Amino acid sequence: MGFDLTGVRYREYVVDAAHASLSSLDDALGFDQVTLRRNQNELTLRGHYRLPEEVGKASSQPIQIDLALNAPEAGDFWATDSPNKISGPLQITAQVERKQQIANGQISISGSNLKMRDLVVRGLSLQSSISNNLIYFNDCSATLNDTDFVNATGTINLQRPYHYSGKVSARVANLSTLQPLLHASGNENQLAGSIALDWEGNGNARTFKNSGNLKLLLEKGRYGNLQSLRANIDASYSPDGLDVPIIFFATSNMDFQAVAQAKGETLEIDKIQLDQVGTKRRAPGGVALGERARPEEQARFASGYLSIPFIWRNLGTESAVIPPSGKVSAIIQSENLDLKRLSDDLGVKPAMSGIVNAKLDADGTLANLNARLDVQARDLRNEQWPKMEPATFQLSAQATQNRLTAVGRLQQARIQPAELNASMPFDLPKIIRARKVPEDTPITAKARVPRTSVNFVRQFVPEVEQLDGNLGLDVDVGGTLGHPMLSGAGDMTVNVARFTNATLPALRNFNARLSFARDALTLDRFGGDLAGGPFRLTGRVTFPKLTQPTLDLQLKADSVLVARNDTLTARADADLKATGPLMAATITGNVAITNSHFLKNIDLIPIGLPGRPAPEPPARRPEISLPAPPFRDWKFDVAIKTKDPVLIRGNLATGGATGDLKLTGTGLHPGLQGVVKMQKVEATLPFSRLEVSRGSLTFSPSDSMNPSVDLEGTSVIRDYTVRVYVYGTVQSPQAIFTSEPPLAQEEIISLIATGATRQELSSGNVLAGRAAMLLVQQLYRKIVKKGEPTESNTAFNRLDLDLGTVDPRTGQQQATVRFKIDDHLVLTGDVGVRGDFRGKLKYLIRFR
Repeated sequence: MGFDLTGVRYREYVVDAAHASLSSLDDALGFDQVTLRRNQNELTLRGHYRLPEEVGKASSQPIQIDLALNAPEAGDFWATDSPNKISGPLQITAQVERKQQIANGQISISGSNLKMRDLVVRGLSLQSSISNNLIYFNDCSATLNDTDFVNATGTINLQRPYHYSGKVSARVANLSTLQPLLHASGNENQLAGSIALDWEGNGNARTFKNSGNLKLLLEKGRYGNLQSLRANIDASYSPDGLDVPIIFFATSNMDFQAVAQAKGETLEIDKIQLDQVGTKRRAPGGVALGERARPEEQARFASGYLSIPFIWRNLGTESAVIPPSGKVSAIIQSENLDLKRLSDDLGVKPAMSGIVNAKLDADGTLANLNARLDVQARDLRNEQWPKMEPATFQLSAQATQNRLTAVGRLQQARIQPAELNASMPFDLPKIIRARKVPEDTPITAKARVPRTSVNFVRQFVPEVEQLDGNLGLDVDVGGTLGHPMLSGAGDMTVNVARFTNATLPALRNFNARLSFARDALTLDRFGGDLAGGPFRLTGRVTFPKLTQPTLDLQLKADSVLVARNDTLTARADADLKATGPLMAATITGNVAITNSHFLKNIDLIPIGLPGRPAPEPPARRPEISLPAPPFRDWKFDVAIKTKDPVLIRGNLATGGATGDLKLTGTGLHPGLQGVVKMQKVEATLPFSRLEVSRGSLTFSPSDSMNPSVDLEGTSVIRDYTVRVYVYGTVQSPQAIFTSEPPLAQEEIISLIATGATRQELSSGNVLAGRAAMLLVQQLYRKIVKKGEPTESNTAFNRLDLDLGTVDPRTGQQQATVRFKIDDHLVLTGDVGVRGDFRGKLKYLIRFR
């Protein structure tokens, strides 16, 4: 059997020609010849394989492979735009044979100036031989430049217990050369510094009976926001134990050091120190990293000693590594730990600032542990809430007689102290065996917040100007971690809440009462009034697990104010349900827009602002997304309709709009689908009126913020009937203009904008007359009709003034006034430069 293919492309790989010739006889499968060619590069494969009687024995069947790759330019096998291609000359040869489960053969790989992204490997070499299932790595090296390299040699046996021995040595003077490898994995953090690594070891990979030595030195390192990194590790291990006399890690302003040893049945971590230091320091073990800071420059954050039962020699065996009868001893203490300074030194954004003191004391055995943890935190603040008064937190936890108890207390100037008490069995050996706290663990807990004013919320929400009310909470938790049982209640009353932003609706008469029973939180009362519109939330939240709440809630609202500003006032009726797990809830129901209007006054000319530049388009198109959990994975199926038309009012337009939309998708990628239609919309242009006979916006979930436009309108300007068609999308609309009598597109646009054709505008007096008429209209609307909606039949809409037109009878300039009595009768008057006056009454008959 054989096949030939040409022009093959699979994902980012490209092959000009592929040829294969296969054969089979009984249980023998032969690869007589498999060839892949790309330009001058060729890959060939020959061999045979004996099929197994059982699938489980496939890896031990006889096989013979002969592979060769000759690639003067390996990058040709990738598409030209592939970011992951490896370019440069590469040669590979391999002859491997396995008979009677004994492997023999040899493998050779060589390359030079191989490039991937911005990483260049000057030389790559692998010379390996296989004899009687023993692989010899005679030479395994990669050279980046004159100083940076990786070398390895060793052996490994392919038979159990996979005995190995080897050496690895690496030197990289500038880790930034490896940045492309980091970016290829999707990690965009910056990398810098120098590293030296030496490892030598031997043992059995399957049984964890290993011996070796490891030395690692990092200087002037950087990873992401972490800078001036230093590390020094010196370790040795054997089947009997582990000895790490040097563990040192430092950033620009902090260092951590310790000594670790696993011997007999104990793992000890001693001389633990976490210090805030100056820029001068020296690493343990005599490795020069600069002089250590003077005592007055140093602040100790934490120190201590830890000893736990750990039998090193039992690794990889069925015997217990952590015996329940092993002794525990720990003393770890932290004094005046500055959370913000610690976060800054670690290059992470601080979640909270404050000073923490903590102490852990433990002794006894794992089966009978006696431990106590005391934590005191003061001056706790959060940068997101700059007006928050500092808080203090105290926690005392004690483990004794296989039981864990904890008492916590949170205090703040504007809040009554919140208290938390909890107790549960603490069988540490059982937890270690299960590698988690079993779900059938009984738990007893109580949370209590004495009745306190809700005014403290203003610390977290500065936009709240006034808040009057109170709240209280008293909850008990029983049952197990897997099936908690709740009891108690919480209530909150808000008499009034007003915001600094006057456009936000005020909340009044809010009253909530929450009751806890068994595994559910029930909303007995939860409702109030938003700017005259009542709302109510009912339902319950169940807790099949304490960390996995499930929602079953319903929101009903009657004409609540959802938006209010200078342009839009919107109210809505709502009937919505939220069901399912908190992290993946489904929102369904209906929203009806009612009692809403859109008011927008537009300046025809920038009065009082000479030289004002034209408005700039938005920097980017608007997007709607809720990327933060839990909302990002919520699913939506909400119908949005207009109960009555949204009124459009302004100095230049009047009418209404109705909508029939559906909100779908997820919080991360929501989508709108449906149509918004315009009703009886009439736009007042500077010199005419545009009656919209058909207008709609069609929304699609694929691009909800760029709906399709379909609009048709008619305008009568002097003796012309102009029709406007707008189509396309909101982001890229297109327009077509037609007229009767026919005019060119440019003439129609000039007629709509100025009330005159381009030829008529050639006279400066005509242009001045147009501007004067526009100015009078603007002042009239600003002063006389200020704040009133547009009217479709005002005197200004029917009055037209032209200055500087040419009288066809005399050839001299004149002023013309037109007053439209109705759609057919037009009264005109002409005054010449010599005072001549002529009046006419026209009756218009239009043909379609």
